[in-house]
Amino acid sequence: MNRAQRSTGTSCGEGGFLTIQFVLAVALSLLMLVLVANVIIVQYGRGVVRAAAEEGAQAGSRLSASEADCEARAGEVLDGLLGGPMGDRISITCSIGSSEVIATVRYTFTPWLPLVPAWAGTQTSVAVKETIP
Repeated sequence: MNRAQRSTGTSCGEGGFLTIQFVLAVALSLLMLVLVANVIIVQYGRGVVRAAAEEGAQAGSRLSASEADCEARAGEVLDGLLGGPMGDRISITCSIGSSEVIATVRYTFTPWLPLVPAWAGTQTSVAVKETIP
């Protein structure tokens, strides 16, 4: 027996031995890590969608603003904060009435794993339309 074997107390045949339970536990923990990271990313995306709806409604509330201005501002926020494939399935609509502006953003976030359902929702923000004093 050499000196390294005496100091660790292992014999030659036990080096690198893993059980199937350990491999499965590591795989399951990595899977859970991916799921938690995906939920965090979706929460971030929902925050960006909320900010885009609010910014669009505020931009559309100006006296001379149109629905295109509202949609353009919401689109700028989305492009600046949520680029890439996560921002592909998002639609923006604005409606300007006589006293209020309604910005609606519909989103669907595709999950990273095939067994997880997609996250879909709608965020609506309302702002009071400016009037001539």
